[in-house]
Amino acid sequence: MGEELVLASKWDVGVDVVRFLWVGFFSNLPAWARYTVLALFSATLVYGFVSWLRNRSASVPEAEEAADEAPETAQETAPEAQETVQDGETRVR
Repeated sequence: MGEELVLASKWDVGVDVVRFLWVGFFSNLPAWARYTVLALFSATLVYGFVSWLRNRSASVPEAEEAADEAPETAQETAPEAQETVQDGETRVR
């Protein structure tokens, strides 16, 4: 990283959000500009919420699939483990 690169902190993001909303609600901008600012902010909130829901619901089936596959895997390996060699036979798989 170069020395001229400055990273924003979490507080900077909060201040920017407050400024953005301040412009949307209390500025002397024309109505179309205020509505555009508020629509952009609302769209960002909705997108974040939908992404959070998608990630949250996507992780549940993976855990359930792993739990469902575990007994099947145990059943598949159990007969192989119980296989016995009788009368001097050698079984090779």
